[in-house]
Amino acid sequence: MNKIHIAIAAAWVGLATLMATTVTNAKDFSIAGQTLSVGASSDLNYTTGVEDWVWELTPSAGITALGIGLSVATDIDMLELDEGDIFQGLDFTADYTVPSTNINLYTEVSTDADLEFGDVTVGAKVSF
Repeated sequence: MNKIHIAIAAAWVGLATLMATTVTNAKDFSIAGQTLSVGASSDLNYTTGVEDWVWELTPSAGITALGIGLSVATDIDMLELDEGDIFQGLDFTADYTVPSTNINLYTEVSTDADLEFGDVTVGAKVSF
């Protein structure tokens, strides 16, 4: 191994350590007996074939009322903040788990940066 390979391996170990120690927590609030959650997730990854780094931050908020979960989120590309296209739109989700079953009913719709709605997805997930 030459010095470049050693440096790359050391950088990967350092990055993996940083990613393993980074903690992102959502905050839950109880409002009128319902749960409001506010949080974010961060995804940092590297694709070797095209040598591409991606770092997405996804802030989100959701509420669960009467067994129905409603949430909204958006993706922010942290590596392209200086390019001006930070806001790409919103993703809305509603889901309901049928009691005493492993069936989850859901619907999803997204908007673009102008808040124009796109196609609606409706479906059911079965877990076993």
